[in-house]
Amino acid sequence: MIRLLEVVLFLMPFAGYGLWLWSGRRYTNQVLWGTLGAMFVLLLAAGWLELSGAVPPEMSYVPPHMEDGRIVPGQAVRRTSP
Repeated sequence: MIRLLEVVLFLMPFAGYGLWLWSGRRYTNQVLWGTLGAMFVLLLAAGWLELSGAVPPEMSYVPPHMEDGRIVPGQAVRRTSP
């Protein structure tokens, strides 16, 4: 849900600019298709990030940390029940 809100907030300036151009009728087909293409690529990238980078709900993310003088990379570990 948060990512959807982030995408909507990101797209609001583009929509406002599009409305401004539409109200003045100063747009060209190149601007229109370029804007729509960029928005489509953004939505594809957001979907790909959501599907590929998410940690499952039963897992917790442990950030990188130091152990015995060496850096242990971040990882997802299974949650333990209290």
